[in-house]
Amino acid sequence: MAEQGEEYEKLMERVLARFPELSREEVEALVESKLRESSLLNRVGALLLVAEELGAFKESGEEARGQRAYTRIGDLVPGLNDVSVRGVVYAIDRLIEVRDHKLMRLKLGDRSGSVNVILWDERAEEAAKLGLKLGDLAAIIHGYTRERIETGEPEIHVGRNGMLMRLEPEPGAPKPESYFMDLGAALERGRGVYDIKATVLEIGAERRVKTRFGEATLREILLIDDEGEARLTVWREKAEELGDLKPGETIYLTDVRVEDGRLSLTPRSIIAFREKPSPEALEKIAGRRVRDVALRVLDVVETAAGLRLISTDGERIVRVIVPERLDVRSGDHILVKEAAQEIRRDRVRFLCKAGAVELVRPEKEIKAPSRLIHLKDIVSGERVDERDVIVEGILYTKTQPISVKTRFGEAKKLGFWIKEGEAAVQGVAWRDKAEELDRISEGSRIRLKWVDIRLNIFNEPEINLRSDTVIEVLESSQEELG
Repeated sequence: MAEQGEEYEKLMERVLARFPELSREEVEALVESKLRESSLLNRVGALLLVAEELGAFKESGEEARGQRAYTRIGDLVPGLNDVSVRGVVYAIDRLIEVRDHKLMRLKLGDRSGSVNVILWDERAEEAAKLGLKLGDLAAIIHGYTRERIETGEPEIHVGRNGMLMRLEPEPGAPKPESYFMDLGAALERGRGVYDIKATVLEIGAERRVKTRFGEATLREILLIDDEGEARLTVWREKAEELGDLKPGETIYLTDVRVEDGRLSLTPRSIIAFREKPSPEALEKIAGRRVRDVALRVLDVVETAAGLRLISTDGERIVRVIVPERLDVRSGDHILVKEAAQEIRRDRVRFLCKAGAVELVRPEKEIKAPSRLIHLKDIVSGERVDERDVIVEGILYTKTQPISVKTRFGEAKKLGFWIKEGEAAVQGVAWRDKAEELDRISEGSRIRLKWVDIRLNIFNEPEINLRSDTVIEVLESSQEELG
């Protein structure tokens, strides 16, 4: 037995030397997994199998550093029968029983993406006893992936041959909060299932409703953030769990379905965590209501949830978020009868309920403020920290749209330059705006409305298009390219 122990230690040293990115704890977990697969293996034999699978015995020229022990979460696909991943735990649900099976759900994320994890029976019980906390680094060993029906995305299942283990913390690991999308961004994306964060504005009373499955508890909660507002419908035990919510709390929810501007939880939703109302949040909510404000509409932007009316009171740019379609055009005057006001980073938004905006004939026309900035003033450094401005110029050149992986899925990105005389400024567009710019020919004179100007990572001025940026093609002028 002593000889076996010495042999095991020598082999372990060789594996760890070959793969310094692996800790002994992680290799030991792989060994334990092999031992569970076969009662005929001893620890040395199990470690030999692990070393062989990792590629520890290959020459360095055959395969640099051997095979990786873990798959990036962003590279997962449905149908994998043996996969190992590691990441930050950012949501944990309780142990439950479903049709004679015990299961536990959690969510893991790394820098490439996030994934739902479902542990079954013995592995679920082991996970419950492990005492994982939000922000812990954890690994799934020998899991398998299946396609999630409602999204088509992969999810990891951990059964008899799999294992969940807690890893040592790593400096610089992503925070759990970073895996949640702002409510407004989810509403802008439209129909889908997202992990979201939002602030509670109003909590509806719990009520009982009849369904085809019998009576059920229902609660509606009005959620807000900087970009939008939506009602969340919560059923049954989740309605009870959120019964003590207070206005001003920030809640982090996984797997929330967005459809037609409304939110609902799914069977996989987890109430990840809640942040208590801060004095600033309470003050903000108390002072958020505005009434009978007259505005002039500058642009009308359609969104998945309704309309965004980019408007002005003569001085400020005000975004009026309306959860319905209205017959309103640029130049019209409107009266916002009641809205929740949000001011952040010098941007003003009015979040309205249906029926809160109507067309009016003003006694005095509201003048639109000048927001045009010349490119030469950007290049000179005079105007490099601006929001909601307008720029014009020749679309001098542009890149091909590329797909970039983000924590919220793939997104199109396009870089471009616009020119005015001798002054040229670079810019960047994402998602729909990248596709819209890609359809415009180089050499066209364009106007970009409601963009931001700021310095990029190279300390150079850059035009940043927003989701509600209005792109206007004025004319084509190849001569100006010279």
